[in-house]
Amino acid sequence: MAYILKRTVPEFESVSLDDIANIYIEGTPEVSTIPVSKDKTNAVRHALERQDTLEIKGTQNEDNSITEGSIVFDILFRAKAPATNEVITLIINVEAQKRLKPKKKPSGTYPLLKRAVYYASRLISSQKGSEFTNSDYDKIKKIYTIWICMEAPHGKSAINRYQLKEQHLLHRYKEPCQNYDLMGIVFVYLGNSKVKDQMMNLLDLMFKSRKKASEKITVLHTDFGIDLTREREGDLETMCNLGEEIYEDGLMKGKQVGWEEGRKEGRAEGRKEGRTEGKLELALELLKDGMALDKVAKYSKLSLSIIEELAKKNKLI
Repeated sequence: MAYILKRTVPEFESVSLDDIANIYIEGTPEVSTIPVSKDKTNAVRHALERQDTLEIKGTQNEDNSITEGSIVFDILFRAKAPATNEVITLIINVEAQKRLKPKKKPSGTYPLLKRAVYYASRLISSQKGSEFTNSDYDKIKKIYTIWICMEAPHGKSAINRYQLKEQHLLHRYKEPCQNYDLMGIVFVYLGNSKVKDQMMNLLDLMFKSRKKASEKITVLHTDFGIDLTREREGDLETMCNLGEEIYEDGLMKGKQVGWEEGRKEGRAEGRKEGRTEGKLELALELLKDGMALDKVAKYSKLSLSIIEELAKKNKLI
């Protein structure tokens, strides 16, 4: 969490990782428990009131669709801005859907950035009744919503930040920035190749690397100076499983698109053999990528016995 704040939130850029973790992060973050929808977000107040330790908790999360009745923040916590000691509310969203335009009900897609704007707006509006009452709008606290996306535009890693800015259209009057700089949205896109960025490499290790948990623990210690307790090692195992599922699902979907196109061509030409060939090619690629036999059978729609035979033939088992 400290790495993310230091790299993406301007208020923490010049602060050490140790100080962010041990001094400025407050309470126990709430994980996937706070509703965002209308008339429900005041649960944020009760959640923050329950924060009484400095331990950060994490778990695998799934958000409901924006068209459903309730949307949940992935991780909600507070931190003090080092320069002013003002409290900032932050949410970290690990977007395991992998899509920059997730599906909505009943059909179609929506831009993930618009969802982030909605989250940020609800965090602002929910402060009425907790941070301020009546018309005391000067007491509104700044918020950030940070999204970690497994899919990157054009496959390249990127970090985008969106903020409210002042523009002078006539003459020049400068309003104090603390009166409008109250909302920050950050998108972190994890690409397919390594970059010279410590935070990006850490997130890649946690969510996209196919290393075993024991190997990740070693890398965390040697490359990032992070030592895990026995309890946290169990949490890391859970994150490894999440990363594996994300990788396999994305790999399968990408390759299946090609298979589907080949299958359509096969239909047009009336070539049933070509379709079977396409399935076998897909299955072989998935096997070479290390996917489990039963999952290869499921995704390629071939029997397990055929998959086993294919793996043996290519000396993959």
